[in-house]
Amino acid sequence: MNFAHAWFHTLWQRNARRTIAVGCALAAVLPILTTPFPPATDLPQHVAQVRLWFETWAGVSQPNGVRYVVQWWTPYSLAYLVMGGLWQLLPPVRVGQAMLVVLAVAWTLTVHWVAARRSRSAAAAALATTLFFNHTLYWGFVSFAAGMPLFLLWLHTTTTDAPLTRRRQAWLVGLAAALYAAHALWFALALVWFGLAGVALRRPWRTLVYEGIWLLPLIALAGLMYSQIGQATTLVEHKTIWLSPVGWRLFTPWLPASVYGGLRGWLEPVALGILGAWMAAGWLYHRHQVSAATDPALLLGGGLCLAAGLVLPYQYQYTIELAERWMPMAATGWLLGSPGLDAPTKGRLFGMWRLPVWRLQAVAVAGCVAFCGWTALVWQAFHRSYLPGLPDALSALPPRPRVVGLDFVKEIPAFTRRPLMQMPAYAQVVQGGGYSLSFAKFPQSFVRYETDTAVRWTDGLEWSPERLTELDLAYFDFALVVGDRWAHERLQVRFPRLQLVTGDGQPWRLYRVTRPASPDR
Repeated sequence: MNFAHAWFHTLWQRNARRTIAVGCALAAVLPILTTPFPPATDLPQHVAQVRLWFETWAGVSQPNGVRYVVQWWTPYSLAYLVMGGLWQLLPPVRVGQAMLVVLAVAWTLTVHWVAARRSRSAAAAALATTLFFNHTLYWGFVSFAAGMPLFLLWLHTTTTDAPLTRRRQAWLVGLAAALYAAHALWFALALVWFGLAGVALRRPWRTLVYEGIWLLPLIALAGLMYSQIGQATTLVEHKTIWLSPVGWRLFTPWLPASVYGGLRGWLEPVALGILGAWMAAGWLYHRHQVSAATDPALLLGGGLCLAAGLVLPYQYQYTIELAERWMPMAATGWLLGSPGLDAPTKGRLFGMWRLPVWRLQAVAVAGCVAFCGWTALVWQAFHRSYLPGLPDALSALPPRPRVVGLDFVKEIPAFTRRPLMQMPAYAQVVQGGGYSLSFAKFPQSFVRYETDTAVRWTDGLEWSPERLTELDLAYFDFALVVGDRWAHERLQVRFPRLQLVTGDGQPWRLYRVTRPASPDR
């Protein structure tokens, strides 16, 4: 028995980080595999951009004479390039699901790799894996999610002492270019971090100047592109909204809702409590050797993200949750930078013997698996309750239809966002054609309207489907609708010329818009 225990302990020490990383990555993709239609609100619109990209490239004519243009240098292109590759390998309806798998694996492995390279807690990295399932994921902010692991790599790279070789220069510029291509906000934060870390961590000024010179072309490109895509468009309303008071957010429900903030119920508050307890216990345990047990760069990076979360508005122009989206990275930086309980040292905590390292790590991995497993159950219940009828409706659509999407369900008890709001955009993903809302109207989109194409039907139907009018139906061939039995009955009474095609008795139903008969002459 003692030999077996010693053998297991030695094997675990040699392969612990790899085993933990692989186990956490498998756990992170588990919820995504439960449904081809993940509850990530904007995800279908991002996949639809990929179809518009290939159709624009091929010169395919669009309904109503709409024309698109591909903005290759927009600072939001990275996610679409990845999805474009996935498009060549998978059915279009599976591209969004596969993209989330890529993001989950990239986040998990990056967190564990950085933790290993900086000799940080493997157990903390396992707990940080759960932060992938935050509100930006549930909103479907794919481009922003693609920048999260890149920024963590940037933080590590710019605070690692290494000779200024050509390889390091190429890596630095390539990483900055990837951040630029992922999301403009991550690129902007990366530049702020570059200066802040250089001053706070007292990096040699010659190194800062030399590395900064290599970043100047990207900075110039970012300024040029932002001056173009930041121009006003008649299709998008520009405004600034403040929801939570600056300075008081730490003492309101804003804080827990901005770290995870995707699911309702007990799971996320408990997970956040575990993260807080882990960090507090680590600081207490290492209170006599804090400087040796912390990582100042990670703590500073987390602090920078926390500061952004505390001072920025909820919305600026057409970017929503501008403040909240930084909080998952703030929690990651503080979690990895804080003293870890699984450090290979002896000691007591609150007068009790500390658990062995491998047991602490096993408990952390078990917590990650439990969090992801429960999330998978919630997603599976979502698929079972709210998606019946959607695959049949998509299959029944002809090529290149004009479709209006209507979400009468709106709020779902298990989610804080509206996961069904953009789901009808899968009609454009699968069959092409036109849809009642396209992200092409946003000036920063990878594929955008060549000009400000006039939208003649009621704007905002994705938010308020009850505003649909008879005049709106003249611009569409089909209506893809989700709702309960009473919502469908009211819709058919109000619009008798909607002819049911699929989904009788299902939440999702497809209606054909029949044309009024021409009067006899």
